[in-house]
Amino acid sequence: MDVRTQIINNVLGALTGMGAEVLDKVEGVLHIQLKDYEIQERCTEMVVHDGSNLGLVRKFIATKRLEGKSEKTLEKYQRELENLVGFLNKKLFEVETFDLRLYLSLYKENRKVSNRTLDNIRKTVSSFFSWLNDEGFIGRNPARALKQIKYDKIVRKPFSAVDREKLKNACEFLRDLALTEFLYASGLRVSEVASLNRDSINFLTREATVVGKGGKERKFYLSEVATEYLQQYLASRVDSNQALFASVKAPFERLGKEGIEVAVKRIGRKAGVDNVHPHRFRRTLATDLVKKNVPIQEVAEILGHADLRTTQVYVCLDQDSIKYHYNKAVA
Repeated sequence: MDVRTQIINNVLGALTGMGAEVLDKVEGVLHIQLKDYEIQERCTEMVVHDGSNLGLVRKFIATKRLEGKSEKTLEKYQRELENLVGFLNKKLFEVETFDLRLYLSLYKENRKVSNRTLDNIRKTVSSFFSWLNDEGFIGRNPARALKQIKYDKIVRKPFSAVDREKLKNACEFLRDLALTEFLYASGLRVSEVASLNRDSINFLTREATVVGKGGKERKFYLSEVATEYLQQYLASRVDSNQALFASVKAPFERLGKEGIEVAVKRIGRKAGVDNVHPHRFRRTLATDLVKKNVPIQEVAEILGHADLRTTQVYVCLDQDSIKYHYNKAVA
């Protein structure tokens, strides 16, 4: 007997004693409501679900969206997990640790990705199967046995004081001078900078509010130098665009994420400074703050990091600084 029919019979049996007219109406409504669903009985490995691996991926994505993950992160999760379930070609409660190891091995072999990239995929896979297990969709978590994939940690260096001076001298437009100083002083993500408007900034207090990752609102601050350049730039503008940073030519459109990236790379090429991108300004601010003894908790707050470990990854301390503080401490 079809499970849906069995459910309808059980409901009608529980309503024994109700009038025939009511029972007929209930039966009709149940048939209509259940006709588009496939229903399975609970087994030892998995609770009732829609029978689709992709359906579970969508539920996982929806859960992470509620937790405040960015759309960019969710797109990455969905793309990686759809690749995974397409490769597995079996119900998720049937997946073994061996299947996941095979997937990661073949992914590395076929796509020639770095171990760092592969470990990020492992983290996504582990997060997904942990969620399946926690939600009761699977009885055990095959990803639990997946070990971290080791990779060489490359030190991403901040700009030196000389680098920053070269970049400043290479700026052709007042906008670029304001932009580079703003990126450093605010420590904002490039997407956050692109979202700001002229009226976002309180020039008296040299601070403003931005909505960052996960829709979290936080304050950021500006230096006197950054504020001065920004005011000069805004005063020079002839357009009516409300964007804080706009293109230098008509029709003076908002400078988006890609526009900011292109602008700073162009400045870097002219300055003769390698690897110039918006995120490096953010990393430079974090390193400079820590060097000047700003508590790491406050640096994390400035950067909008929920986890101190993320902030620690950003900070690059040179060995001369470490040696100086060591000698000062043990003298």
